[in-house]
Amino acid sequence: MRRALAAAAAYFAIVFALAFLLGVARTLFVAPRVGELVAVLIEAPIVLLISWRAAGWSIRRFSVTARASDRATMGLAAFLLLMTVETTMSLVLFDRPLAQQFAAWATAAGAIGLLAQAAYGLIPLLAVRRR
Repeated sequence: MRRALAAAAAYFAIVFALAFLLGVARTLFVAPRVGELVAVLIEAPIVLLISWRAAGWSIRRFSVTARASDRATMGLAAFLLLMTVETTMSLVLFDRPLAQQFAAWATAAGAIGLLAQAAYGLIPLLAVRRR
């Protein structure tokens, strides 16, 4: 379990850093031109591809076993880290009340983002180790 948690932290750090940069680009440059929904539809597959690669790297780097329980632990821990950091940033940095965060997830763009985050949490369970 220790390896799965270390891998989750690395997986989270890699994906969060790159997704944060993509999110800034989406917000500042893409969304004003094409709208929030289209911008999220462009960003989500890129983040999921990054997630797939980062999960594979983290699994190999930390030698996470192929057992479903270890992979699920990794994915759940990474997902909980992501949701905690995202919610904290929303509250602290952007002064967005929690109710407004939940309301944002109820929009089409927010729901797609939330589904992508759920997929991010499942990726370690789905990733197959290459030999």
